Amino acid sequence: MRYLKTLILVVVIVSFITPVFAVERAKTTQEIKTVADPLLDNILDGFKYDKYTQYSRDFDPALKVAGSRTKFFKVSRHIRTSLGNYLHREYMGSLLKGDMIVVLWKGKFDKTKNDVLIKLVIKKQGWRYVVTGLWLQ
Repeated sequence: MRYLKTLILVVVIVSFITPVFAVERAKTTQEIKTVADPLLDNILDGFKYDKYTQYSRDFDPALKVAGSRTKFFKVSRHIRTSLGNYLHREYMGSLLKGDMIVVLWKGKFDKTKNDVLIKLVIKKQGWRYVVTGLWLQ
């Protein structure tokens, strides 16, 4: 649990100190969902198959440093132990925060009857979107 809290704290800090770039953003909810769904799929598949490369594929450089391979395996083990396996999600919407987009889903996992809030923070870097933050609450 301590490792998960540390990882979350690092991700929050990185999200706030990441330089601000002027970017062209997706303008509609459907466009944002279309961009964010595959990014989240990579992360969740990385957890499912214990594959760090797939999990971190779309991370910005600062998040790759904060979410190291060693931390990934500890967090992945913690998620499987406490939440279980990912089952499905429901898109809830997004918030625009400067050059960042906060995307929210309600997730279901097999070891908890509670909903899990999945929060993904993305931004456009060059020609593609990258992940700058991730929370499972």
